[in-house]
Amino acid sequence: MHKYFIFFFFIISNIYSQNSNNLTEFDSIDNYVKRIKYNGDITKLVSDLTITCKTDIEKSRAIYFWITENISYDYKTYNKKKKIQSFKCKSKTDCDLKIAQWKNKILDRVLNKKTAICSGYSELFKKMCNLALVDCEVVEGYTKSEPNQIGKMGILDHAWNVLLIDNKHYYLDLTWAAGSCSKNKKGKLDKFYKERNEYYWLTPIDKLSRNHFPKDTLQLHNSKYNKELFKRNPYIKNSIISDIEIVSPNSGIINAKICDTIKIQFEYSKEIKNIQVNTNVKRNPKVWKIESGIEIFNEKVIPKQQYINFNKENETYSFDYILDNKSIRYIEILFDYRLRIKYLVKITE
Repeated sequence: MHKYFIFFFFIISNIYSQNSNNLTEFDSIDNYVKRIKYNGDITKLVSDLTITCKTDIEKSRAIYFWITENISYDYKTYNKKKKIQSFKCKSKTDCDLKIAQWKNKILDRVLNKKTAICSGYSELFKKMCNLALVDCEVVEGYTKSEPNQIGKMGILDHAWNVLLIDNKHYYLDLTWAAGSCSKNKKGKLDKFYKERNEYYWLTPIDKLSRNHFPKDTLQLHNSKYNKELFKRNPYIKNSIISDIEIVSPNSGIINAKICDTIKIQFEYSKEIKNIQVNTNVKRNPKVWKIESGIEIFNEKVIPKQQYINFNKENETYSFDYILDNKSIRYIEILFDYRLRIKYLVKITE
């Protein structure tokens, strides 16, 4: 079966900067958490995880690390696309009771089976944080992870978390932090790959909003971000999102005239040997092909490849691209033969 990989894949300022490199300040917590087992009592689990923690940030880290270390994504349940549970209630109090009972049942199943979809990850994190007296809420909203979602809101089917610590809000997405899934040729998820992505640990709202947007805009917590900005984000491959900052164009929709020069510039912490541009008008032959479910490099098409001359200064890459055809509708930027950034193009007269 052919497989194509997708990735599900914030502490503010100086703490966030460590996400791009390492999280050595949490090494002792992470190593300790690896030894903790769940024995049927969630209250004891939280106590065991946080007993040595001195701050709410440390408690949050212990719980986050344990969940992402022990809970796998339940792709089989996701593929079933079950309807949201509904309740018949006599009163608001009755409804609240039934919802709480239902959530506890779900969390018991998550902990016992060690699998969850996004609602399971986020509700479990909220429950465990609250037991540790850390203020945590679930955020429901939109996510974008595909190249064809530029200019759109994406899909309203995801959940993540927000913490309130010392009057500051910190965002986390444990689902996308826990790992990745593969898709089969029918577009169904068929396997989970455990691969922690620390980009989604205590993420500043401006970073999270590259591909997340809450259904309830109050959960932006006074950020100036809005739906229109979210829609216009360029596509960035999630597997590199922690390594890249786009300088220009910062909008995913480029409005330009024929023969205009588009200045592409971004900061990228890894080495790129070759940069290419594909459009709907002219594309490089695919270098990667799938044989018996395995990705193979096709050397035969290398002589047909065309490359971009780019400048690099420290970690800043830049090049100019001329819109030489009025039919161009998008620009794809490839790093070493793989799609990494995409823009839509609207050519005006």
